Amino acid sequence: MMNQDSDSDHKTERTERRRGPSTSTLSFGGLIAIASLLASGVATYNAVQNDIASLKRGELYQERTNERLSEEIRSIRVEQRETMKEFNEKLDRIIEQWPRGRKQ
Repeated sequence: MMNQDSDSDHKTERTERRRGPSTSTLSFGGLIAIASLLASGVATYNAVQNDIASLKRGELYQERTNERLSEEIRSIRVEQRETMKEFNEKLDRIIEQWPRGRKQ
């Protein structure tokens, strides 16, 4: 019976020693957590930088597109004015040549 008591005392001692993680385990876990947070921060920073670069490229592309379209619109307006001027001149000639006061 004595043997069982000493075994039970021995098991209790082992159990008491294993109650919580050791200091080295906590610090290792902390280091892993810090490294994970750091890696996550770096990844987020890189993603944000890439997004900003993409937005800047898109903005530059949009500015160039707007400039090109503005030039095209100006060109079309000049052509439209010339066409309307020619049309009005032809219309004026037709009106001048139209017989006036035609009575039947």
